[in-house]
Amino acid sequence: MKKRNNGFTLIELVIVMALMAILWGVAYTMFYQSKRVFSLSNNKLEMYQYARIAMDGLSRDLKGATLKDNVDYFRSFTTGPADAKSNNSVLTFLSLTPNGSSTPVTLITYYLKNTDELMRAEYNDTSYIYGAVSSGLDPSQFTYYKLAANTDYFNLAYITGSTTVSEWDSTPNSPNGTTTRRLPDAVKVTLQIYGTGTGNTLERGTFTTQIALPYRITH
Repeated sequence: MKKRNNGFTLIELVIVMALMAILWGVAYTMFYQSKRVFSLSNNKLEMYQYARIAMDGLSRDLKGATLKDNVDYFRSFTTGPADAKSNNSVLTFLSLTPNGSSTPVTLITYYLKNTDELMRAEYNDTSYIYGAVSSGLDPSQFTYYKLAANTDYFNLAYITGSTTVSEWDSTPNSPNGTTTRRLPDAVKVTLQIYGTGTGNTLERGTFTTQIALPYRITH
């Protein structure tokens, strides 16, 4: 009797290879989807962290906003430091926010850099406490802190009663004619922040909050 040769036929090999290709395809698809979901989750987490840090800082400083006897200073700008991103808000104001110096009041500026970093700058020289804030204030004298990264839009609107305006100037003899000699009732903050990523893994969100300012009597 002849021995039967044990082995695979060509058709059997083709079927096995086809099944392996299908299995590899399914495994790759599941891996890719899992990686994409993980990446999107990380981007969302990063985005919300930046938003929370920025909103907390703004809220703390704005709730400490104050107008003094000799200095009434709560002023929005259409232009800011040389590295400020265009078409975004710039705000400089006096705040009772605690600081590392002995000065009771801090001059604070918020603005967005060209590198999509939301900056907080403070100036603690005593000259503006007993005098006036100079219109030619040198931004290089400020101490700068990066409050949040991945921010491509920063907008502030100022609310008093039922009216919302895009500019505010509490300073006396305002050059742009918007002198108010008072603080707004609230500031509406809008931030657009994105997570780190590329293509369809990039998460982007718009965050808005309204921060009420305190009423203070000045003499």
